[in-house]
Amino acid sequence: MKIDWRLIKRSFTSSLDEEDRQVLEAWLDESERHRQLYGEMKRFVARRENFQLSVETKKRFKQDFETRVDEAYRRRGRRVWLKVVSYAAMLALPIIAGMLLWTRQSVEEVVDYGIGPIEHGVRKATLVLNDGKVLALDTSRMTLKEIDGVTIHTNDQALVYVDSLDDQDVNLQNRLITPKGGEYTIMLADGTKVWVNAATEIRYPVKFAGKERRVRLEGEAYFEVVKNTEKPFIVEANGMEVKVYGTQFNVNSRRDDQIQTTLVEGSVSVKPKGLAEVMLKPNQQAVFNKLAGRVTVRDVDVLSYVAWQRGNYYFENKSIGEILDELSLWYDIQVFFVNNEVRNERFSGYLPRYEEINGLLSLIEKTSHVQFEIKGRVIIVRK
Repeated sequence: MKIDWRLIKRSFTSSLDEEDRQVLEAWLDESERHRQLYGEMKRFVARRENFQLSVETKKRFKQDFETRVDEAYRRRGRRVWLKVVSYAAMLALPIIAGMLLWTRQSVEEVVDYGIGPIEHGVRKATLVLNDGKVLALDTSRMTLKEIDGVTIHTNDQALVYVDSLDDQDVNLQNRLITPKGGEYTIMLADGTKVWVNAATEIRYPVKFAGKERRVRLEGEAYFEVVKNTEKPFIVEANGMEVKVYGTQFNVNSRRDDQIQTTLVEGSVSVKPKGLAEVMLKPNQQAVFNKLAGRVTVRDVDVLSYVAWQRGNYYFENKSIGEILDELSLWYDIQVFFVNNEVRNERFSGYLPRYEEINGLLSLIEKTSHVQFEIKGRVIIVRK
């Protein structure tokens, strides 16, 4: 039995008439597989994010889908169904493949689940305490814990560590993790502020003891370090150290092949493991190429690399591929390029970070040769 996906979608958002209700119930009663798919789709629409089919479900959908394609191809004697397979595979969206199992919808149509506008990320993160306790953070105010003179609390702006300045050494580590579509700000026990971008993890002590202040970063963060010449501040990121005495800088270690350190003011040095220390001046960026094993220093417009921390995006002759990689983390979206050529189109512009993605994409369209189509949480890009 086949069913129109629009009927399924409508059942999640409004009441069905008697005829449609009977059709849906008959389809659900036909097999356990139908009921499982319906349940997963319903949870997807309710959550509007983080939808994942199980590995077994995806494998079964893929096998059934390919069987249906083979049957259709033999019956029709045409290659149009092969186009369906290629298109679905490139999109890599399991839910689309699952829907196509039960419908005859157009081969050129990407399913739109009507989940509403794609909004910008928000202030949210997960805090993992030294004892393993996990806390969800947002804009709520709370006092989390007091450890050996260090008070930890949140306000509507940041997670704050307040040191009572006693002489007791503390060797306790906390870990803050931001998801896609999330960001958070920390004020460490020494007064240093850290703006943590989306999809990032930072580890740090609740109190800085010893001769250095060391934190570990995976992802991207902007640092405003309190000056202390006797106790340098060190950011450890994927085998490289950024050594600081008091300054503002950005570290981006998202890429597997390189780490970027961009200095806004003050003085820092970068030192990959096994390589010499390299000093930076304001408005310079150090790029550590991990494959080549060397550091390159260049003059840059720092705004291009730190505008996110100030609530904007500033893209200077960046490829559409790079731009959408960045936007996908903040808006928690998936991106499908119709062809690789469109990835390399260039764009320059100053865009607001706290806006629905429709507005940003519209601005890019007006000053470039690309077009965007939004289907659910998928952005389709073509020339």
